[in-house]
Amino acid sequence: MKLVKMSITAVITALLSGCSGSMVLPVQDHASILSNAEQAKLALGQTTSCCTTFSDFNYVMLPEGDTLLALDSKQLTFQFDEGMSYFAAYRLPTNTGNLAISIASQVSKTVMVPKVIMLDAEFKVTRVLGESVFSYQPAHLLDNDRIEGRVFVDRSMPGNPASETYMIVYAPADQLSGSTTILHPAKAFARANGTVEPDIKDPVIPHSPWGLLQIKVKDMAKGSGLEAVFKPEYADKVAMSQGQQVASVATTAAVTTTATAAVAAKPAPAMQSETEAFYQSQIEKAVKAGDIDKAMKLVNEAERAGSTKAKTVFVDAVKRSQK
Repeated sequence: MKLVKMSITAVITALLSGCSGSMVLPVQDHASILSNAEQAKLALGQTTSCCTTFSDFNYVMLPEGDTLLALDSKQLTFQFDEGMSYFAAYRLPTNTGNLAISIASQVSKTVMVPKVIMLDAEFKVTRVLGESVFSYQPAHLLDNDRIEGRVFVDRSMPGNPASETYMIVYAPADQLSGSTTILHPAKAFARANGTVEPDIKDPVIPHSPWGLLQIKVKDMAKGSGLEAVFKPEYADKVAMSQGQQVASVATTAAVTTTATAAVAAKPAPAMQSETEAFYQSQIEKAVKAGDIDKAMKLVNEAERAGSTKAKTVFVDAVKRSQK
């Protein structure tokens, strides 16, 4: 199945609606990971477990912002409760407030269904997050078809797993025989353009132990200036075969705080003509090179610096690139 090429309208709408922080994922650059579920399963069947316990994993620091995770035969495998799986292990950012972590597994000819294990500083399981968090989301604006979920890490409330330090992402073996039905690209195109949807069957995508995932990490105490209010999602079930004592967590307590009004930001001073011309040139170059993500970031940066023309330049450049 070929992914639908983003229309001009979708790109422009994404920018105007404030979704310009989305990352345009290089799915085609990783086509081999998402092309053959049987090949991936065969490769998995020839692996052995890298480690004995979670404490043996090599944990990589997970930065704030976007991280692209490619899970394939280059990654290590581990014998989880559900069976052998490729995995990635991360240490969560330090010196932050509450974290919002978005994980989106990209859909192509195959898709990986993610599962997440959260651990405390002593590598004990605090939560296992799967079907209660992750679900299929159809392509929209700059986002591809994906299986997506959000994980919240609460570092402020007593009784919640405030000491969560590590995160493991893997494809549970009990999902590999299944499949996910996605919205047909022709139907998605019709919805985006307000036309009648064709009478056509939706594609059925087989699950794979390999996957391409976008991980977004946001410190919820930053940006708006207000500490976010949320209720963390807790485990589907926590029953790991590591002989570890699972931490007890509260499943019903909601976080409630009183937020103070945010002070309206002062508008940036008018941008000098030389600076405006520089940004316009860089935006046009990025669009011409096909780097829409970079172009949109430049638009945001220019507008914060006082530009009044960056958005128009971007839209015109996108239109020209499609002729």
